[in-house]
Amino acid sequence: MWPANSISDALVGELVQYAVATVAGSSAGEPAAVAHAVPIRIGTEVVGVVAAIGTNGTGAAVPAGTAEDRAWLEAAAAAAAVTRLMDGGRSGDSRRALLAALFSGATPEPRAIVADGHRLGVDLAAGAIAVYARGDGELPAEFENGGEALVAELDPGRVLGLVPLAGEHPDRDAAALAQRLGAAGLSAAVSAPRREASLLREAVREAMLLAELARDPEAALAGQEETYRLLIGVLLRDPDELEQLRARTITPLLAYDAEHDTELLVTLGTFLAHHGSTTETAEVMGLHRHTVGYRLSRVHEVSGLSPYESDGRERLSLGLKAAQILAAQERL
Repeated sequence: MWPANSISDALVGELVQYAVATVAGSSAGEPAAVAHAVPIRIGTEVVGVVAAIGTNGTGAAVPAGTAEDRAWLEAAAAAAAVTRLMDGGRSGDSRRALLAALFSGATPEPRAIVADGHRLGVDLAAGAIAVYARGDGELPAEFENGGEALVAELDPGRVLGLVPLAGEHPDRDAAALAQRLGAAGLSAAVSAPRREASLLREAVREAMLLAELARDPEAALAGQEETYRLLIGVLLRDPDELEQLRARTITPLLAYDAEHDTELLVTLGTFLAHHGSTTETAEVMGLHRHTVGYRLSRVHEVSGLSPYESDGRERLSLGLKAAQILAAQERL
């Protein structure tokens, strides 16, 4: 931007939206304030725009453009393309930029994801597996040199990787990456494969939620990871459906505990974690078996679901997991 600060934040937002639409191939028109615009191209790929605004820094109108004006814009677009290519040579920064976009919640156009991957020597056209790690450890130097997976430290203690499905053993490679990150002092989680570039954001979100759940002592991931994955899939497709599951199962117990200062939900969670054993639940919680039995009877009365019956126990278990996933989503 020149002169500096000569364009309002609102107009900057319009220009960004226009540029994003142009890169995506949308037919959206130019903002009213744009006098002229030229796409920035690398080969046949559009990667941005250079625009001239219809007023200068003082608010005075700019005269109607001439062929010379367009030539200056085209020269600026060519310079921007060269800068982009030069930036692409700094592979560490480019890896970080691509992964940070997926991490932050952006949904880059699939063709742009694949093109960026190709420039970094990774084939994402067939999809990938996401590996997310967090903790107090540091990213080992070996990952800074690239390789068959894209890996970058986004922030201190937060590492994201994409393992392409185009490789020979992507599942094994993803597990090995998670293991190496674990050895570096980070807690890693691995997503299920996503077989389209358009679904990579979903893979990243799944891995992030699994890593967040791993930090929750109430979430028993071991042995139940696939169930958590299925429920995370529900969240990513339709958050309202997961909230309804929580509301139909666990929410009445939450409200009852809050109103009566009881521990029905904690007792239920402990009971389910110990495979429906009243004795083990009592031992873990330091209670009498009859006290546990009374609380579980109250769970049945309040929720309408019996923790002693297979259907009720299964629905209550799913409701607890849904509540844990929604809480992890809120923390993220």
